[in-house]
Amino acid sequence: MSFGKTLYATENPELFAKFTPLIEEYNKAREEQIKNYDPEFYAKCKDTVAPAEQLDSEPINALQYLEKLLTPSELVIVNEYSIKDLLDKQLDKKLTAVEIINAYIKAAIISQFSTNCGMQFLIPEALSKAKKLDEYLAEHGKLIGPFHGIPVSLKEQMNYAGKQTSASYVAYLKNIPKESGVTIQILDKLGANFHIRTAQPQAIMWLDTGNVITGRTRNPVSTRLSPGGSSGGESACVGSHGSCIGVGSDIGGSIRAPAAFANIFGLKPTTRRFSLMNGLSGGKGQESIVAVQGPLARSIEEMEYFTENYLNEGKPWEYDPLCVPIAWNTKVELPKKIRIGVLFDDNLVTPYPAVTRGMESVVEKLSKAGEDFEIVDLSKYWYSEKEMEEIYTMNIGLYTCDGNKVQLGMFGESGEPLEKLTRHFLNFDGGVERSVYENRMFNAKRDSLKVEMFNKFFKGLKLDFILSPTYCGPSEKQENSLYWGYTSFWNLLDYPNVIFPSGVVHDDKIDTIDKLAGPLKSNKYEAMVWKKDGKVIYDPKDYIGGPVALQLTAERFHDEDAVACVKKITKVLGIERR
Repeated sequence: MSFGKTLYATENPELFAKFTPLIEEYNKAREEQIKNYDPEFYAKCKDTVAPAEQLDSEPINALQYLEKLLTPSELVIVNEYSIKDLLDKQLDKKLTAVEIINAYIKAAIISQFSTNCGMQFLIPEALSKAKKLDEYLAEHGKLIGPFHGIPVSLKEQMNYAGKQTSASYVAYLKNIPKESGVTIQILDKLGANFHIRTAQPQAIMWLDTGNVITGRTRNPVSTRLSPGGSSGGESACVGSHGSCIGVGSDIGGSIRAPAAFANIFGLKPTTRRFSLMNGLSGGKGQESIVAVQGPLARSIEEMEYFTENYLNEGKPWEYDPLCVPIAWNTKVELPKKIRIGVLFDDNLVTPYPAVTRGMESVVEKLSKAGEDFEIVDLSKYWYSEKEMEEIYTMNIGLYTCDGNKVQLGMFGESGEPLEKLTRHFLNFDGGVERSVYENRMFNAKRDSLKVEMFNKFFKGLKLDFILSPTYCGPSEKQENSLYWGYTSFWNLLDYPNVIFPSGVVHDDKIDTIDKLAGPLKSNKYEAMVWKKDGKVIYDPKDYIGGPVALQLTAERFHDEDAVACVKKITKVLGIERR
């Protein structure tokens, strides 16, 4: 990643040159750690995994490399055993925490070669903890907690005591926090074993993942595509079985787009349920749209298990005064007939044909599932194109309402080159600084929308949930995730969402331009996604291998209901653990 012909205000090649040795040292340390873990395995990975140029240009499924590089017993651990399986097998003395973490360290190294998912490995620490966990089990005859020996990956922006934590800002490569984030502390206490910290994009505000320090991250199911962002390192790692479960964050779609692009499960909880304390970001002090942390998982059951135990056993509100003291409801009772409002199109940006096909496929299967589901088409109730344009413009403007002062200050410290999607984000709402009055009026509008969603849709239409696309396309091309509206709308309103695979994958022979549900709209966001120089640029061959995942939304603080409903939906669809 290098400087363009026209420098952004904060870009400074001379200043940045002083940081390049730090970047080189950082990457060398990561490479040496995975090489020193097992030099023979490292060499085998290097010889087996396709070179970067091929991975970037071809739709390669990274999962194929597991069978080529792991032993049969390791393959069973990372491919077949769920969290509960791993816990049971440790209790039954059929597996040790050391055996589990070694299998996942190898899988994460394979993922690093194929997807470039990692910022930093924690191999010595993970091996040491696994040994201590095995000793604890041998001495006490019980597990230390609900995550005993479970390999968990972490988005790198979460502070980790004693480890470089940059959140992909070059200027923060020297930042070594003394205290880990609250979520890390809780998971550590409950027995989780951290072996890798994963990549996020520059600015942490892309629906893609790439940064100046470690480069671009790839999609695990089709490597030339984007893994989503900003938790794209997590989706790449979890999606390629490099970890059992991962923790990401979301302020505009950063858990949901990655989960969707990698064809796995993701939860964006209602705000203040997970702790954000002790993390690094460029959104300091911004409370109009509050970020959340949440899991990315390979099954809805594991996502439920993780969240239930994080909340009910971890009790984050005892560590973080900003967390709401609401335990996970383990006794959810769904209605006998679940009433789901279906939004095929948000009336601002038209979904790609594969997404519409995915929505139609799921709706058809739910409609035929006996008396369990009632479908309500929301097209005649939803906001108009003009209303959605106003809402989305306000939505993205709230991210940059300080005129990007915090972000630009962090970039200015290193003079690092700014990438295409960083510039795209900085130009939200023109990047203008809004007055306190304007910000307050935006907040008032936001709150009125929250109430309207509750009164008009959930109560007025008697909806239990809303089903919608996660993104306007299947897994997106790299550096092309421009429109956030299908996810950021729900950040604005602070309603929880669960992402799940639809079972549909983009097909370049089927999902052609003539399959559009209707004519393209006239607004600027539609043009941004669909056109260049006034001409439609959609090419179905660009999205080969890209899965379609959908988004189920519940009322605020009804996160458990959404998870329970997705469990029921995936049974109807026949969606199994990824």
